[in-house]
Amino acid sequence: MTSPLRRAAPALAALAWLAVFSLLYTLGDEVGAWPKLPPGAFVNLDLYAGLIAGLLLLAVLFLPDPPHRTCDTGSSGRHLG
Repeated sequence: MTSPLRRAAPALAALAWLAVFSLLYTLGDEVGAWPKLPPGAFVNLDLYAGLIAGLLLLAVLFLPDPPHRTCDTGSSGRHLG
């Protein structure tokens, strides 16, 4: 059985990476490192990204899990012994 901290480590690492990226991007924007885009450059992009993310989430939640490999089966899922 794994400890809760060991299971949460990838999520904590991702959260820390997101914080570092956000800080660097914000500092770069403050000093003018990124070009200014014209208004409307990303019209409705958030709607399409949200739709795609929602559909992928529904697929992950409702599609059946693939069969898991065990010691008795190979990568094809057939019984080896």
